[in-house]
Amino acid sequence: MWKFIVIFTCKFINKLSKLTHHEGSVIGGYYARKLDKNILKKIKLPKYVIGITGSSGKSSSSELMYNILSKNGYSVVYNKEGSNTINAITALVLNNSTLFGKLKKDVLLMELDEQFMKYIFEYITPTHLMITNITRDQPPRNSHPEKIYNAIKNAIPNGTHLILNVDDPFVNRLRINHKGAITTYGIEKNNYSFKSNLNNLDASYCPICHSKLEYDFYHYGHIGSYHCPKYHFNRSKPDYEATNIDVDNKLIKINNNDINLPSDFLYTVYFVTGCYALSKSVGLNDENIIKVLNSDEIKTKRLMIYNYNNRKWQMLVSKNENNLSYKQSLDYIVHQNGDKTIILGFDSSSRRYKENDISWIWDIDFEELNDNSIKNIILIGKFCHDMYLRMQYAGINNNKIILVEDLKNLPNTIKKKTKGNIYSMVCFDKEIELKKIIKEENHD
Repeated sequence: MWKFIVIFTCKFINKLSKLTHHEGSVIGGYYARKLDKNILKKIKLPKYVIGITGSSGKSSSSELMYNILSKNGYSVVYNKEGSNTINAITALVLNNSTLFGKLKKDVLLMELDEQFMKYIFEYITPTHLMITNITRDQPPRNSHPEKIYNAIKNAIPNGTHLILNVDDPFVNRLRINHKGAITTYGIEKNNYSFKSNLNNLDASYCPICHSKLEYDFYHYGHIGSYHCPKYHFNRSKPDYEATNIDVDNKLIKINNNDINLPSDFLYTVYFVTGCYALSKSVGLNDENIIKVLNSDEIKTKRLMIYNYNNRKWQMLVSKNENNLSYKQSLDYIVHQNGDKTIILGFDSSSRRYKENDISWIWDIDFEELNDNSIKNIILIGKFCHDMYLRMQYAGINNNKIILVEDLKNLPNTIKKKTKGNIYSMVCFDKEIELKKIIKEENHD
């Protein structure tokens, strides 16, 4: 009877929250756990309980897995809003359960924050766990990738089937001593890869003998193909590998199957390949996976394209505080054809806390913006002067840099002082404001 009351309370609070125009993705779980901390242990879960975590790429991977599974006849519940704390997962599960405690879906799919996993796995044991990467991310909260690695490692239950990106040495280390099935994925050398890397080598040493790892090539940061000179640790051949990679034309092969990419970002190759491996691990066949991946319905949320005064405006929503994620957006811009104007900036370093830590901008290779195709760089937001200083240290010509402290002046600045296609690379805080500017201009 008490379980009935707890579940009913969660559902009621969720409905009430939505009536007051809130998402209701967390609050019901908060009160449910106040009533019964162990309520999740009392829910009958489906055959497949899938978690997806990592420093970046987990939202894109979760959405793609939802599409693959649902379009193959599975009923799936997942935290689409991205809320991934213990209270959020509790609300997700209870709101989709019967009042008697049975989850009404074939699959529970969870996007998971690396630091909160241990709290969730105390009550829910995943059947499958996909780990995208472990990189520098939110320094005030995570400090160093080693801390994130330990948080994930210590949270993984025995018996969980791991799906690992072995191009990342941190992720590959999770294979060591894991008691459970393991499926690996990675991507081969491509035109985004390079031979040497002097920056951001956070995973430089063999985790077994501590010899310095030798890299055959890098994709970005510490992610690439590597081996220990004493043969204790290496990338090895992945179970599922993306080959024949043509990012510009959005084409790859996975185990000789032709796959269309939803966008021309290198990171897209990773989350598509990872979801392919995860789909195979839950029993889907190649044909059923490929028909979804190659459908026109699969799109990326990271890139939006607008027409602005007869100029193409591509809006890249890039995550702050993650230098490698940010770097991939820069790589994308530089690889595009034609003259370019870039808009950069942010008001808030993080949505999770108030610390104005901007140390992460010094980890980003802004030096690559010293490219002849980049005609103007507009800096906006609260930290535009800090970004200006970073551009100066990157050696970018001052004549290219324009500071716009009041966004009301942005339309006129773009019109009179810039040329080429427009690329804005902002986080969520400025995305809404820029969309409003585009909408107002298009209505005039």
